[in-house]
Amino acid sequence: MAMHVPDHEAAGGTDTSVHVDAHPFDYLVQQAITGDDAAFTSLWRHFNPRMVRYLRMFTNEPEDLCSEVWIKIAGSIKGFEGDASAFKGWIYTIARNAATDLARKKKRVGTTLELNDTDWTGENSTMVEVMDLIKRLPKDYAEVILLRVVADLDVNDVASIVGKEPGNVRVLTHRGLKQLHEMLTNGGDQE
Repeated sequence: MAMHVPDHEAAGGTDTSVHVDAHPFDYLVQQAITGDDAAFTSLWRHFNPRMVRYLRMFTNEPEDLCSEVWIKIAGSIKGFEGDASAFKGWIYTIARNAATDLARKKKRVGTTLELNDTDWTGENSTMVEVMDLIKRLPKDYAEVILLRVVADLDVNDVASIVGKEPGNVRVLTHRGLKQLHEMLTNGGDQE
């Protein structure tokens, strides 16, 4: 099945928007693999905000860690093989590995990963409050919820990233969401 390339792209222009359906994502991934900067930028624009929210679970400076992750992605994308779905799993695996490395490094030097309420202001407060509650969940629950909900990955991709069976991911997601719901209805306190 041939994919339709928009006329302005065929004429030499670039389309930096990311489309929701799989074919344009696949096209952008393939173009990024071949070194197309505009395609890579489109993928970055789409995934970066979600990745920052995911990495917020691991550090008070998720933007810095996310930048490091994107540098790693850019440096190794030419060796990536797969479609857009595989790409999502691949980039979040890189993000998780970078976060794990950061946690190990901070543990060695004794730095904490606590989130301070004063780090957040204004319009982001609702998302930040939820993210703060997610960080209070057991690590397994928090990670699968962030990958499923924030990163919008399917159960199989999350299972591959965290090294668990899909059934275990479903159970962790269910239990984590239940605990999160209880925390939200009790004003942020765990029972």
